[in-house]
Order: sequence, then structure tokens, then C-alpha cells
Amino acid sequence: MMILESVLFLALSLFLHILHLRTVNEIIVLEDGLQKTTLLSGKVEFIPFSSIVNIQTKRISASYSKGGQITTGYFESTILLENGTELCIDPDYDNYLEIVVAVRHNI
Repeated sequence: MMILESVLFLALSLFLHILHLRTVNEIIVLEDGLQKTTLLSGKVEFIPFSSIVNIQTKRISASYSKGGQITTGYFESTILLENGTELCIDPDYDNYLEIVVAVRHNI
């Protein structure tokens, strides 16, 4: 029974990691827009600055556990597009500030 539980846990973990990889993107700032590449599939999408309606930034509060503070908090930005879709970015992107500044400057 213990082996079956371990195998199921491993399979579920692998499945969840694959689902997460589908949403991992790289965003590059270009002269006239953003280039978003989905890392798992290699799909490239161009988002012109002209299709960006707004960018909203909010502060995510600090997180705590019984062991103490997990994070001091961070900022997260949501880019709103004309077609109603949203693109969430956060400081996990190496070029987070470059993306935010470029979008604000060009909309």
C-alpha cells in the first residue's frame, strides 16, 4: 500500500509540474511591444504596446507561518489587453522593472 501511495504522489506531482510549465513564460521588451514566449511549447506571441489598455500594480502582503516570516511581500503587476485578457508579471521575471517601465512609457 505504501508503494502505491508513493507512486500516486509522484505521478500527481509530475502532472502538476507539467501543468505549471505550460504557464512559464519569458517576456522580452521590444521597440514596439512585448514578445512573450511560452517556454514549454516554444509558442511566441507578440503584444504590441497599442493593444495594452492599462497596467495595474498591487503590493502582495508579507506571508507568515508558524516558523516565522516567509516573505516580506512583493509587487505584482497585471497588464490588461484590449481583447480582455490579462498578463500577470511579478519580480520572478528577471526584467520585471524593464517590462513595467516600458509598458507605462508606451501606453
